Amino acid sequence: MRTTYRVMTEQVTIRKAEKYAVSQRALTDKTRDFFMQNFGCCRKVYNLYVDWLYKKLEEAGYDGGEKIPKNKLPEVTEFKKEYAFLKDVDSLGLANAKISFENAISHFNNDCDHKSYTKKALRRDKSGTEKLTFRGLKGIPVFHSKNHRYNSYTTNCQYPNSVNGLKQPTIRLENNKLYLPKLNDGVELIVHRPFPKDAKIGNVTISMESGGQMYASIEYECIIDKNLDLKQAVISGDKEVLENIRILGLDYSQESFYVDSEGRKANYPHFYMETEEKLSRELRKLSHMVMGSSNYNKQLSKVQKTGRKIKNQRNDYINKEALKLSREYDAVAVEDLDLRNLSQSMRLGKKLNDNGFGQFRVVLENKLRDKGSVLVKVDKYYPSTKMCHCCGFKNAEVKLGVRKWPCPNCGVVHDRDENAAINIREEGKRIFADYYKSVLEKEEQAEMRATQRSEYRHKKHK
Repeated sequence: MRTTYRVMTEQVTIRKAEKYAVSQRALTDKTRDFFMQNFGCCRKVYNLYVDWLYKKLEEAGYDGGEKIPKNKLPEVTEFKKEYAFLKDVDSLGLANAKISFENAISHFNNDCDHKSYTKKALRRDKSGTEKLTFRGLKGIPVFHSKNHRYNSYTTNCQYPNSVNGLKQPTIRLENNKLYLPKLNDGVELIVHRPFPKDAKIGNVTISMESGGQMYASIEYECIIDKNLDLKQAVISGDKEVLENIRILGLDYSQESFYVDSEGRKANYPHFYMETEEKLSRELRKLSHMVMGSSNYNKQLSKVQKTGRKIKNQRNDYINKEALKLSREYDAVAVEDLDLRNLSQSMRLGKKLNDNGFGQFRVVLENKLRDKGSVLVKVDKYYPSTKMCHCCGFKNAEVKLGVRKWPCPNCGVVHDRDENAAINIREEGKRIFADYYKSVLEKEEQAEMRATQRSEYRHKKHK
């Protein structure tokens, strides 16, 4: 459907990422060993930083309750003197391992309460196995395990300039072949979507999932035509444009994924539920086999293949549904639900984890941002379910199990989910301008911080 206002566009530079599968047939043993070596060395560097942090905290007598004290981290070159094999891998991958550790500390200091302990730490303390220490705090950096069954490393693209003397970028994608630092032969990718010709590659993350399948996630910058009408209307306060935008309200539904403000249900196919019986059968076979045997490894690959198929089906559905909504509507409003807490419920957890509504919100938000719009998140305490969208009466008698209810004030009979979606839409319209302004302010602040970090790195290398 077309928008009700005149569309004005401008060429802007945006940052995006594309994830491509590595061709298993063209993957040589030499290339696989190269990736495995980088995975292991990056994990080693991260764990060395964690070990360094734990020693510093023990020396300071840290026991939680406050932020981690600031300390200057050792450089990666200091670790290379002790572990010579670190010199054989991509140095930028090791540098990114250090950045990941710094981000983990920042997450603990800014997003955690520094007092809560993990369930694992509480169980060990209760059984007398291990006393509670700072190592059991929620969010604190922990050692990465070799047996985690997920490996990755990130490297950055360097471009020719007067300092480094490069003749061409260190990362290139030519004829579906990806060339990386210290990987001169390159690796063939399965390119399902053409890579933009004028794109400037920023970094590449190579990852390997539990089944052994490898992927290359390429982050790049490109120029696109972005719709600026909504942004300009919000900044200038153009009521004519803001009153005519098409906003869709979505109410989360366990059975149908969502119910929108126009009465339609998504009718999400529960991929995990449909495959649960088969997966249970394969897991039961696996439990009767000797761990590490040939038959065990074959059966394990079947289990991993089944799980990978469920994940791919879910991702495919989520991306197509988000793309459809972002094309049809100018903005979408949803409830800001705490899905992490809901997923821990014995009654609701399995279906919530099956449909991946949290991932759907993230994908939809990104697609709307690329379009020049925003995903409006309505406060989770807003009474969307209990309020009549016709007269505004709040019915306190509406409980969780009530699917339909008549309004005591105006007599209209409401479907619970459809009524909530309409209320979410109307609230989204009301707060749209203020919400969009707050998003723009956060983007400006993030851009300023990125510029400051870039300037600091340039000064440091001079």
